[in-house]
Order: sequence, then C-alpha cells, then structure tokens
Amino acid sequence: MSRVWSKEAIPDREGTTFQKKQLRRLQSRSRRTDATIWVGKQGATEDMLKHVASQLKARELVKLKVHKSALTETETSKIAEKAAASTGSTLVEVMGHTFTLYKRRELAKPKEKHWAVPAN
Repeated sequence: MSRVWSKEAIPDREGTTFQKKQLRRLQSRSRRTDATIWVGKQGATEDMLKHVASQLKARELVKLKVHKSALTETETSKIAEKAAASTGSTLVEVMGHTFTLYKRRELAKPKEKHWAVPAN
C-alpha cells in the first residue's frame, strides 16, 4: 500500500485537508483513467516535471507510468514523491509502476472591468 493510507488526513500544500472519502473517490477515478505521462529511463527530469505541472493545470488528476528502465536506480514511490513535491500536488496512489497526482485546479479570476466616466 502507498503511504497515503497510513494517515487519517492528508494536509495539502494550500492548507486544505483531504478526507478519506475524497481520497477514495480520487483513487477510484484514477483506476478508471489511462496514464497520460510516461517516465523514461532518465527518471524525473526537469522537462518531465514541467510537463506534469502543465497537465495538472489542465486537469486535476494526472496518472504517470514509469518504464522499467527508469527503475534500475530508484523506485516508483521515490519518483512519485519527487514529482509531487516539485509540482505542489498530492500523491493519491502508487500502484505497481504507475502513480497518480492530484492538484486542485486554479480557476481563472474574472478581470475587473474599469468603467471610464466621461468628463463633462
């Protein structure tokens, strides 16, 4: 099992707290989705971490699959923790060679309209 189940509540970077029900829903969603990013033999490179960050902006849940050639020097859980720490996301699940990251999507703030008052 992943490190997620060892704690009752998981603090997120923004200060909110995930409850177990929400975590289970995320894990359920994770199992139904396919991996969108593959980690190659170089491991967690800067380019890969930038790609993960951009995917997390587009969607809240990102699933990554680690190739066996990347696992010669490190484990999947170590790569997952590094990716979660560098992107500010939460590690939802590590299962085999795949792991899932979650980050609440930032909604675009509407721009304030400044009305010009005509001078008389």
